[in-house]
Amino acid sequence: MRSRRCPARPARMPEMDERDFAALLETALERQVGTPLRALAEAMTPRPAAPAEGGLGPWNYRGHPDQPFGPVSYAQFGEDLILQNLFHMLRIERPGFIDVGAHHPVACNNTALLYARGSRGVNIDANPHFMPAYAELRPEDVTLNLGIGPAAGELDYYMIDEFSGRNGFDRATAEAFVAAHPAFSIREVRRIPVVTLDEVVATQCGGTWPDLLCIDAEGLDCAILESAHFGPAGPRVLCVENVSGDDHDAAGRLEAIAAARGFSLFARTVGNLILWRPTAPGG
Repeated sequence: MRSRRCPARPARMPEMDERDFAALLETALERQVGTPLRALAEAMTPRPAAPAEGGLGPWNYRGHPDQPFGPVSYAQFGEDLILQNLFHMLRIERPGFIDVGAHHPVACNNTALLYARGSRGVNIDANPHFMPAYAELRPEDVTLNLGIGPAAGELDYYMIDEFSGRNGFDRATAEAFVAAHPAFSIREVRRIPVVTLDEVVATQCGGTWPDLLCIDAEGLDCAILESAHFGPAGPRVLCVENVSGDDHDAAGRLEAIAAARGFSLFARTVGNLILWRPTAPGG
């Protein structure tokens, strides 16, 4: 089955396997994130022993030929491996995507593994600090530094820090997060341009929805999904955050919105719902 892919930049790069991509990630994180955060991550993550050079985990594991998607997940809760399995079932080899609230191009990213395996799409994030990393690590994607909302215009963007996944447009969600985590605070409020998903599809995808739509909008997920007009040929798979910074679980409402558009639940992780349409739209 042919995938529906948003147009990307014409330049081509050599194909990378997962180990090459992981090595590139290490270099980029050292440069983009910096030593203090890396040191904090090391301190918070118990490790039995330092692995041998080049392997994964304490066993120096390098993967197995029977792991068709490799031994690495870049998503926060393994959503990328679930998506790879689902698209394999749907016989879509290289799904196109739109990733709303894409965050860092590799770390805790739902589409990095797809990119490493040949998929291309549109990344959207209101945080300008991620843009240099996207230009370096995922140059064949289209990456937009703006917000997505139910209507076009401008919205206040609440920044907890330069690289936090908890930055967002919903004031109540941001305030609930910092109230529950006193070490954090809303450090800056920026006025950010916002467009609709329909406009992104029209301007970046030639009016055709790609195979996958990811939404991680810290409290605006339901409003964004509800405002999208999929028409007869919307995305085949959705990956939508149901638990945001305020710890409210919006799974019930999200499932109802998705069900009205023909989607059913395929899997649920700690923080996301993965929904699908078993048959192609119009089929």
